[in-house]
Amino acid sequence: MPAVPRFASTVILYRLKEGTDDSNKCDFEIFLIQRSRELKFLGGFHAFPGGKLEDEDILEKTIARCEGLDKNQAHQIILDKQTSHTDKFFSIGFWITGIREVFEETGILFAYDRDFELIRLNDPTHKEKFEVYRNKLLKNEILFSDLIETEDLFYALDKLHYFRHFITPDLSPIRYDTRFFLAEIPPHQTLGSTSSEIISSEWIDPTSAIKRYRKNIIKLIPPQYACISKLRKVADIRDFCTHL
Repeated sequence: MPAVPRFASTVILYRLKEGTDDSNKCDFEIFLIQRSRELKFLGGFHAFPGGKLEDEDILEKTIARCEGLDKNQAHQIILDKQTSHTDKFFSIGFWITGIREVFEETGILFAYDRDFELIRLNDPTHKEKFEVYRNKLLKNEILFSDLIETEDLFYALDKLHYFRHFITPDLSPIRYDTRFFLAEIPPHQTLGSTSSEIISSEWIDPTSAIKRYRKNIIKLIPPQYACISKLRKVADIRDFCTHL
């Protein structure tokens, strides 16, 4: 019997870049990480931040702190993409999982404050406090949902744009049912240190990433390759996300 795939989310962070050239028409770069070689699943491969959906991601108290999309709207997006999932709580959970995983792995937080403005983590007081939170998360000392509630924040679901859906093939002993999102790195935030599961990270334009893969400099599995191949044909990433 094939392993049952677990729900997961992956977020392709992007940032706008200055200028383009004839060989590369993309106006953006994507954030690419290299996974630790010690990991059982895709150790040593290049990928994007992400991970599996946890129980806390679909609690009522968690969903109550979502802004930009409600569970019905998130569910409709899932249905419009003709994917197999049908549970509304799990549907909105994919966005929440993506936000949580990005913060754990990179320190970037897609969240609104009580004035419904994106939180400014470059502020020295915020930066220090949220780095403490992040360290506790990585040590499993607190839950991300408790952090959001304690700081009176709201998940900024509208900043994650649903992009693709992939399921690990039956032959794999570890399988994931993964939703991929695109998200522009928020203003007034910078990447923190990456987690211990990540060897290295970099900003790279999609065309360069594909060239490096074809030269066997980096390793990608088909879903990541497919996403990057699609993105290297995109000239205006913001417009592209608007029409997803």
